Amino acid sequence: MGKWKSIIQHKDDTACFLCGSRINLHKHHVWHGTGNRKIAEADGLYLRLCEPCHRNLHDKGTHDKDLMEIGEKAYLDHYNATVEDFIRRYGKNVL
Repeated sequence: MGKWKSIIQHKDDTACFLCGSRINLHKHHVWHGTGNRKIAEADGLYLRLCEPCHRNLHDKGTHDKDLMEIGEKAYLDHYNATVEDFIRRYGKNVL
């Protein structure tokens, strides 16, 4: 699966973060959209999702805000940052 430096899913990156499936895993950037995907990649704000969970997330928004909250908390903890630091980097927060 290549180099993996997620600050969210660092223990078991061989399973879907949501359902635990180990089949057809995709990399999901928790903070996505114009500009934020590259920043999320650099900051390690991504995790593995199986294809059905990834599709549901993008098609229906299922768990999107929950994962963004988890990602923001991981960023604040990992980088010893403040919410203001996060807003400067990503333009908003969800906490």
